[in-house]
Amino acid sequence: MTGQKVALEGSYRAEPEGATYVGDVDPDQRIVITVHLKRRSPDQFQPGSAGDLARLSKPITRRALSAQRRRTHARAAARIRKLAKANHVTVRSFDLAQRIVVLEATARTLAEVLGATLRIYDDGRDRFRARVGQLMIPRAIAPWTRAILGFDTRPFAARPVNFVRPLAGAGSGPGLWPTEVAALYGIPLDHDVSSVCVGIVALGGGYLASDLAKALDGMQRTAPRIIDKSVVVDTPAAEDGSVPAANGNNFGGGTVSDQEIALDLQILAGLLPKARIVVYFAGNTTQSLVGAINAAIFDDVNRPQVLSVSWGSAEKFWSDSARDAMQAVLADAKRLQVTVLFAAGDELATGGLTDGRAHVWFPASSPYALSCGGTSPTPAAGGTGVSAEAVWNDGSSGTGGGISDAFPVPAYQSDLALPPSVNDGARRRGVPDVAGAAAGTPGYRIVLNGAEVIKDGTSAVAPLWAGLIAIANARRGAPLGFVNSTLYANPSSFRQIEQGNNRVGGKGYDAGPGWNACTGLGVPNGADIIAALAAVPVA
Repeated sequence: MTGQKVALEGSYRAEPEGATYVGDVDPDQRIVITVHLKRRSPDQFQPGSAGDLARLSKPITRRALSAQRRRTHARAAARIRKLAKANHVTVRSFDLAQRIVVLEATARTLAEVLGATLRIYDDGRDRFRARVGQLMIPRAIAPWTRAILGFDTRPFAARPVNFVRPLAGAGSGPGLWPTEVAALYGIPLDHDVSSVCVGIVALGGGYLASDLAKALDGMQRTAPRIIDKSVVVDTPAAEDGSVPAANGNNFGGGTVSDQEIALDLQILAGLLPKARIVVYFAGNTTQSLVGAINAAIFDDVNRPQVLSVSWGSAEKFWSDSARDAMQAVLADAKRLQVTVLFAAGDELATGGLTDGRAHVWFPASSPYALSCGGTSPTPAAGGTGVSAEAVWNDGSSGTGGGISDAFPVPAYQSDLALPPSVNDGARRRGVPDVAGAAAGTPGYRIVLNGAEVIKDGTSAVAPLWAGLIAIANARRGAPLGFVNSTLYANPSSFRQIEQGNNRVGGKGYDAGPGWNACTGLGVPNGADIIAALAAVPVA
């Protein structure tokens, strides 16, 4: 009972690269999907344009935005619920503020209703469900449907291999505690940040409280308050109808996901004593990443002012509709004055791919995101400041960065001499925006499963900058929200990185004076950045 069907614009997904088809999905397997709603009228402005950023800057509270959405999206939700009832699909939940409806049914039912082709693949690391081709959805819901996520469970990879080193590793050196890295950039750590709340998105894994306590003891810092919050968007209900909280603090003994949480959490905890840090645990899928960020932005209990995300993938792996769903969420972050930072990736200009093209990561490439690239600093004698600093590129890994294939030049980059894309010569959104220490030498000293280890990656730069912005929020007395325009208006608050490149086999970009597609505006002069951000008038 679906009536005439039409293709959902932007929903096409190719078969997963590097994976082997191993069979069909069990038709009786229960699946949870998220329908992202939109208004029928298209957006008036290009994302990141001056008109778009001005539109999203109008002050509004979560409560007021929720009330507005209940009016503007009620008809869309009613259409979805009517369709679900007619086809024996369970409506698990709906949230008009977040513009989502969560549905559950068997794979057979959902595939038939929404025109999905589902298969099982194995890439040698994971076995997962993939949706292939376009979705064909009922015409009755098409005008209000932005994206449908959850059919496809191919995982993100913050990094494809284990990338921590024990302190005893050959030539690794002792590494630097996060507070020592902050000192390299003159980030003051004596501000009262007890009023601040910062969020971390964690896709799987967990942490040990004893690891955090040992790291804080090593840094001689007072502990913040840690809050764990499970975001369940992709777990089918149990036989009794209950929804298990599958996503939580599940420490796995030092997995890649555990490493990400340890790094993010210990950096932010070291920089923000007595603050509140919320860890939003979710599954490792597109549906869960979008859902976790959406939940954090609309968390009216904790109200995080800054959100650090160390996950993403090359733009080419996002369908247009999935990318649009994330864009809608990040636009809401701007509306609600939540700063969202993303790592730019650790696989150089090609994003770890071998198709002969350069690839930037999304969501780092979103014009609403602050994207964070990586450097290789040489600390000066005495541990304060640096004597030299170049692009992080150790040959096999290094900072992502380049020119987006998906987004036009945003207003805040319009005055830059952006390099042409090495793919097609066009000038579009440049990535990253900012940078910081990411190389394994000296590396970040953290505690993982009781042992001190050294960690590298742009996934360290996102929480470092998140902590810096949180300090500026505390000094300002109000959340800054979207900071890109202010940062680009204050280039003297940065130290530019002019040495190095992120090339792979000649494909990529070079550092140089001014903004570059390896390290963006550069690394922070901490006190100057805080002063510039704190000076932004409070609306």
